[in-house]
Amino acid sequence: MKKMILLIGVLFLFNCQKKHKNESGLNDNLYIVLLDYQKKNPIPSDDEIKKKRIFINPKDAKYVFEVIIDKNEKDTLLSVTLESRGVKRENSSYGIYSDKNLKPTYIIDENKIGKNFIKEYKQRNLDTFTFKDLVIDDTMYPVYFYKAARNKLILYDSMRGNVKK
Repeated sequence: MKKMILLIGVLFLFNCQKKHKNESGLNDNLYIVLLDYQKKNPIPSDDEIKKKRIFINPKDAKYVFEVIIDKNEKDTLLSVTLESRGVKRENSSYGIYSDKNLKPTYIIDENKIGKNFIKEYKQRNLDTFTFKDLVIDDTMYPVYFYKAARNKLILYDSMRGNVKK
């Protein structure tokens, strides 16, 4: 009986660890921050979009999580939000990062200063999340701001959006 309980415990522990394996191409610190943000601010379902009239044409919504990496005089700063208007096409847009747990995410990193948080600068599937035409949408999701300290991300501020849950 003890062996059976031990086996069940080991299998449970193995499954829990396997559940959050990071296969995204991002550093574990950024990956965990993104999973936390995505849990608190999930991509709305088609029914939620229609019900709230968030988008002019909900079937064309291109939700993607956005990370912007920048630097001030002394700190590396990151912001994380959910973008309902798709990828902002810039020369410094990288992504799409995703895996079993991480929803589609892209990164704006003008000078590649986030290399401590990005294992691989990808340029895949960005067009899938880019609009060809003008999109009118005033949806704003919360923005979380982080400071990088010794390769760790520390939440230091946030800004509310206009989306009610």
